[in-house]
This record gives sequence, C-alpha cells and structure tokens, in this order.
Amino acid sequence: MTAEKWRVIGVVMLAVLAVSVGEAMLSRGMKTPDVPGGGGWAQARNVLNVYVIGGTLLMMLYFGLYMLALKWADFSFVLPLTAVSYLLGAILAKYFLHENVTPLRWIGTLVIMLGVAIVGWGEAGKP
Repeated sequence: MTAEKWRVIGVVMLAVLAVSVGEAMLSRGMKTPDVPGGGGWAQARNVLNVYVIGGTLLMMLYFGLYMLALKWADFSFVLPLTAVSYLLGAILAKYFLHENVTPLRWIGTLVIMLGVAIVGWGEAGKP
C-alpha cells in the first residue's frame, strides 16, 4: 500500500474517532434532564450544554477531515473505512453512555467490520 493511501487511512480514522465521540456526546447531551420552568431560555440551556456543543464541534471536524480524504482518494476507498465508526459507536454506547448493547448488535457490528475487510482486500491489488 502506498504512503498516500496510508495518509488517507490515517485521516479517515481521525475523522471516524471525531464523529463517533461526537455522536456519543450529542446523545448524552440531548438526554440531560429538562430544566424546569423558565420557558425558551430553559430549553436553550437544555440544548446548549457542553456535551451538545462538544459533540457538534467534533462532528464538524469529522466533515472537514472527510472532505480532505475525499480530495485525496476515491469515494469507493474512503467510504468503507468510515464503517469503523459502527464498532467505535457500539463501544461508546456500552461504556460511555452505559447502554445495553445486545449480543445481536455486537454480531451485526462484526458483520459490518467483515464487510469492510472484504472491501479493503479488494483495494489491496489496486495501484
């Protein structure tokens, strides 16, 4: 594999980390208890907490890195790499959000990862 492809893989993995953590933070922030009373300002405080803002910023970083990767490589190479976010998302759901990730969801995540590996092997022979 060329140095250029490794550069793309590195950028996409940073992007995947940013979007996965960003989505987990956004989920946590949106599930904060409502502030009682106060009308519109109270609702704004519900949405504008550190988790929602941080998650949104990380998702913006993801889009910037993703665009950079698409500038450097084919869409058919970049897109499958982003599927790693499913595995990271399941891990964050279990350990950061304390959600019940069922065995079936873990199996589904592993099936997706197997599909990504197959696509990656198909790319191995390309220049």
